[in-house]
Amino acid sequence: MPWLRMGDTAANHPTVLGVLEHQDADEKLVNEVFGFVVRCAAQSTAHLTDYVVNRGTALAIGGFSRAEKLLEVAMFAGYMTVQERDLGDGQGTRTVYKIMDDPEFIHMRTREEIEWERQRKSDNSNPALIIPVRLRDGDACRYCGQVVKFAPGARTGRHVGTYDHRSPGQAATVETYVVSCKGCNSSRSDAPDADTALPLLPVPQKPYYSPATVEWIKTNDWAQRNGYKAPEPPAQPIAPGQPSGNGHTRPEAASTVEQAPKPAPVVEAPVEPSAGLPQKSAGSAGAKATGAVFTGTGRDGSGRAGTGRAGAGAQPPPQPKKKSRRRSRPRKRG
Repeated sequence: MPWLRMGDTAANHPTVLGVLEHQDADEKLVNEVFGFVVRCAAQSTAHLTDYVVNRGTALAIGGFSRAEKLLEVAMFAGYMTVQERDLGDGQGTRTVYKIMDDPEFIHMRTREEIEWERQRKSDNSNPALIIPVRLRDGDACRYCGQVVKFAPGARTGRHVGTYDHRSPGQAATVETYVVSCKGCNSSRSDAPDADTALPLLPVPQKPYYSPATVEWIKTNDWAQRNGYKAPEPPAQPIAPGQPSGNGHTRPEAASTVEQAPKPAPVVEAPVEPSAGLPQKSAGSAGAKATGAVFTGTGRDGSGRAGTGRAGAGAQPPPQPKKKSRRRSRPRKRG
């Protein structure tokens, strides 16, 4: 859909304040020109004229008594530039005004962007395209090989099922339309060389179809009228994000589901028994944690070196400190 966006700093943009340098500037002219240009931009957005307004639009918005002055000041400040457009068929030229395109000030969607969006929506809902493509590709992305989800209402997440136009900007055909996960589709749209970053995988020899896809094709009116039969449901459903099992999964993108690494086995160095110190038994907490084997009860000593119940160097347990007797003084009352 068309939209017009203004930057957060548009009111203080240098172009806006440039009106103050005009010889006829006063306290009203800055706001008057600003409102005039924004209304012209909104008109251009609504009618997909890509920042261009004709003289009739300027007169309708600015009024016959002020339009000429507002156009003059707008061009002086840099809001607009004047252009001559060829009408074709020998009809001469026409004066138009091109509004500045600056994301920090005013930015609108162009006719090309909106028409391409409409084309994509039309292709995405055309059963003559999507049913043959889904039967050919199954429910697996043609770029990473992972299973996607086409469930109704599924719009968020990397593994949402989408369709990718292999020829951007052009209406799709069955040959130029492929199943893609949302993550790969987005990555390709941002890549300078999409086919180098994410090349197309071959057509799967045995496509995977989710139970939902099988049921959707089976009950689709267009498929029934045109002789398309639903495939058999899978013997074992595969979760979205997992490899489809058709043999075409890209190795570096086999799965985005992270598997918890198995802990490395703890290898304990053999402990030499110390002279005079009993060894701990295999039933102690330390042995369970590390796998080391000890003998004895595991209850000897306080944990300090040389403080067992037996053996040389054993020290007596610490004696409690005696409380010092202090003479209490009588409290003075006053």
